[in-house]
Amino acid sequence: MTKEESLKLMHFPNEWLVWDMYPDELFQIQISGNEVGYEDGSDHDRTGVFHWWLKRNPSSEKLILLAKLTLIDPDPLMGQDVRSYIAKSEHCNESVNQVLQLAT
Repeated sequence: MTKEESLKLMHFPNEWLVWDMYPDELFQIQISGNEVGYEDGSDHDRTGVFHWWLKRNPSSEKLILLAKLTLIDPDPLMGQDVRSYIAKSEHCNESVNQVLQLAT
């Protein structure tokens, strides 16, 4: 399965690829742990990707992209939860907060 096929199956917005926010390293980690039917819990995979990024203490530019991705995620409650973690990130600044406020 390709990265593109996997993302589509797990209901990731295409922007994850366009903005280069789903690196091959992460794809390999996720695909190696998935079994048949894993797409039924795709929200857990998407949440995992957000937290994978947040654990790496991303720059404000990456936080802006992550915040935008929460706004277009198919699960608005999960997006809201992830935004609360983005707001607590070390590199969260006024530019990031402006994107986070688009959700309100």
